[in-house]
Amino acid sequence: MTAAELEHLLAAIDVTAKDGAYSVAEGKSLTLHVAHQGASLAVSRVEHLKIEKSLVVARSPKSVVAFHVSEVFAVAREGTSTEGRRPAGFGV
Repeated sequence: MTAAELEHLLAAIDVTAKDGAYSVAEGKSLTLHVAHQGASLAVSRVEHLKIEKSLVVARSPKSVVAFHVSEVFAVAREGTSTEGRRPAGFGV
């Protein structure tokens, strides 16, 4: 994947960019699926992401991971959404 493709993908899943860094809404996170020479890695709970030329720097609550942008092959956005949900109970 190229940096432009990754930026387009992030925009498609509603990840906002501010000053060259991407962040997700409160209560949501990203999982980046990365592979290199047959070995794959899922970087989960990513809250902030920055693309610097061909380097991706992903920050989660407990770690910071950096890798080449061409090694990313998928991005998933997780999180809860209260829209469209009904609260538990009768007649509410």
